[in-house]
Amino acid sequence: MRSSLRVVPLLPALALVVVLVLAPAGSAGASSSGPAATHRLTAAQLSAGAGHACVSTGGPAPTIDWSDLHNPVLAEPAGGVKDQAVVWADGRWHLVFSYVTEDPSGPGGIRWDVATATSTDLVHWSAPDPWPAQPSVYGVASPDIVRQPSGTYLVTYQSDPGAAPPSSDAARLYYRTSTDLRHWSAPRPLAQSLAPAPADRMIDGAFVYTGHQLLLGFKYSSPTQPDVFELASSASGGPQGPWTVVGRPDIEVDGGTVENYEFVRVAGAWRLMATSNNLDQPWLFTLTGHPDLARGWLSWSPGRQLTVPSQSFNTGPGLSSIGFEHANSAFLCDASGLPGHFVYLFYAGSDELTRFDGWGHADIGVARSTDLVHWQAPPG
Repeated sequence: MRSSLRVVPLLPALALVVVLVLAPAGSAGASSSGPAATHRLTAAQLSAGAGHACVSTGGPAPTIDWSDLHNPVLAEPAGGVKDQAVVWADGRWHLVFSYVTEDPSGPGGIRWDVATATSTDLVHWSAPDPWPAQPSVYGVASPDIVRQPSGTYLVTYQSDPGAAPPSSDAARLYYRTSTDLRHWSAPRPLAQSLAPAPADRMIDGAFVYTGHQLLLGFKYSSPTQPDVFELASSASGGPQGPWTVVGRPDIEVDGGTVENYEFVRVAGAWRLMATSNNLDQPWLFTLTGHPDLARGWLSWSPGRQLTVPSQSFNTGPGLSSIGFEHANSAFLCDASGLPGHFVYLFYAGSDELTRFDGWGHADIGVARSTDLVHWQAPPG
């Protein structure tokens, strides 16, 4: 998710974080039956990135009629949609995303929710279905999902998104779990000891289960510390922690840090998909440190900016992130095992940044590539 303050090697396809439709929260007794029933993952499977696939196995494979697609693939007249992630499961695509709408009672006259939608063809989508309001926070956003060693799914997300500082609500991380992707546990705080002061800001949480450890990437700031990308490790190997800061990955883009993190494993190496904190562009990095060591995750390649086609919905006057959004909060979905061998990139775009308290009326687009260098937008 973009910061509240705006400042102006050829890689193989990626297998990415599993994200599925979320049913109303607070339904703790999740069923173990149904199409999304879970099975334990071994350390070897986790090391190979099994918890991060965006196309599930065991059911019908998706088919994508590219000629039927038209950007944006998801646009809502009453709200902006962004911070998206997508997965194919149980015969349909499931999208989870940040959903910003007008709310005169909220900071800036807006409200942030996490919402979901489904589609069988990436063309026709169900209406956005926001999560029920979470007690004690004003709005939630920026969801991400991984599978735990138990096989259950875990959603990370944040509170208080987009409110101009100082805010009456703290920006903190939370998580929920599910065994069937329909019934979800109540919200639980995530690593909040790492942001102890009331004015600390901790957002964009993303897990990575390596098979040997559980790590958490997040963006941190405070009144005396500008935005930084930090990494923490769980001593218990579970989301309950306790959590210890490992350090700050050696990544800098356009004079700043990165955000909207996704950790993925492909072609024998771990990767990071992220958005530049300045100018909101999609960047891809490769881990150069040892993946079995927590501090190994601080060392990354210089990275590559992905070149996303410009269209009317993601182009506007001025500079990206100042006058418009070109390809914010990008999410890679590896479908290279299917006919065509494509990797799909889902991203948020907007032709202005005046609506919704300056965040813009964002829509979600898609592009595809076979080499992660040359990207094609739908012809429709």
